[in-house]
Order: sequence, then C-alpha cells, then structure tokens
Amino acid sequence: MNVFPIFFCTFTAKLRIVEPETEAPMEFQYRLDYSKLSDKQIVERVLAEPHDEEAAAYLLHDRYAPLLKSLYGFFTQDDFWFDDCINELFIHIKGKDGSWHTLASFEWRSTFGYWLKRVAYSKFKKLLPELIENGGRNVSIDKDNPQKPKLQVSDGGESFERVLRKVLYLEAVNKLNDDERFVIMKRMEGYNSREIAMLLDMRWKKYNIVKFNHDGELVVADVAYVDSKAQKARKHLKEIMINNK
Repeated sequence: MNVFPIFFCTFTAKLRIVEPETEAPMEFQYRLDYSKLSDKQIVERVLAEPHDEEAAAYLLHDRYAPLLKSLYGFFTQDDFWFDDCINELFIHIKGKDGSWHTLASFEWRSTFGYWLKRVAYSKFKKLLPELIENGGRNVSIDKDNPQKPKLQVSDGGESFERVLRKVLYLEAVNKLNDDERFVIMKRMEGYNSREIAMLLDMRWKKYNIVKFNHDGELVVADVAYVDSKAQKARKHLKEIMINNK
C-alpha cells in the first residue's frame, strides 16, 4: 500500500524496464533543491501550469512529514495506515480533476503549516476509522461500475471454506507481477481506475521506474494502462486458481 504522491519530473538515474519483478526501496530524488524555497514559492510552483507535483510531494513527504506524522499519531500509534493517509491527503489537495482547487483556496492568512494541519486533521479524522475498522474501502476487482455493488468484507462468522478461498485468492494475487498485483490490490480497496493510475504513477516515481513497451515507446500510468493490467490480472488469477486446485 505504500505509495507516494504523483510528481512528473526527469530523474538523473532511471531504471529502464518492461515488467519489473522486484524493486528496492530508495529515497526520493528531487529534480530541484526545494529546501531553499519558501512555502509560498513552492505552492506557487504547484499551482502554476504545468503544476510542479514534485514540489507538492516535497511538502508532504519532507518539509511537513514530522508535522503530519505527529498529527497521525493523535489518532493511532499504528503506522500501517500512514502512507495511505498521506496519499489520500495528496489526492484531496490536488483534486481528482487535477485542478489543485483545495490548495488554491489557501489565502495565506495563516502559515501554510497551520492550514495543512487543519486540512490533514479533517482528512485523517474521516479516513482512519474507515481504514482501521473496515480494512480500507469496499472490495471489488471489477472494472469501474457505479451501478454494481461492491463486495463487502465480512467482520466474522465466515465458514472455513470461505476463509480458505480468500487465503488461496490472496496467495494467487501474490504470484502476479508487480503492476498487476498493485492494480488488483487497489481494486480490492475500492479505488477506481483513475485513482489507481494516480497511485501507480506515484509508485513509479518513488522507485524511479520508467517503463517502455516492446516498440520502445514510453509507458504512461494512465486509466487505459490500469484497465489493461486489471484485465490481464483477472485472467492470470483465474489460471493460477485453476492450477492450484
């Protein structure tokens, strides 16, 4: 689940791969030294076209990481959901339409840190009970369909056979390649294709991953890519489950 906010930039060292099987964690490598910029200068870079999302990532993951971590600790001492909260906070500030409307509404009548703390507090307060009590969002691995109800995670009382099927299914998920597994897991958490595309792009940036198709063209983590991976993942899961019988 540990993924990080989207930012589009050119890194000095990138990993050229088609389908990664393993990835080693590494630190963010920012294109600019944002530590030399004020909060206002960074926010201006984020709001100005074409939107410096790397700068926004710096604010959440570096400059204000201690503040957000402290605020998160007010709700729970379990770090398991922290990255999910930061990802949701990033998406909230950016807006699903990418307009950065929430950030643009800040009028500098207080410090940026104070404003961010208030926004994060409201987001964490609403989000954490859902994550902790329900294990995340509702479960579905189907393509986005608002008319189709999503499967609900049971809170107990399941038969041994049903529990076993879930365990076998998760084992099958773990056998998928990285992107297929990531997409399916996010589907199970209730994210739609657009949100998954955003989160997958964050993940690629975190690990400095650049992908090319077999024609040598750059692969973009967009909705089409996510839907393609979801379709392939469902096919592979079916094959794995059949072979495991």
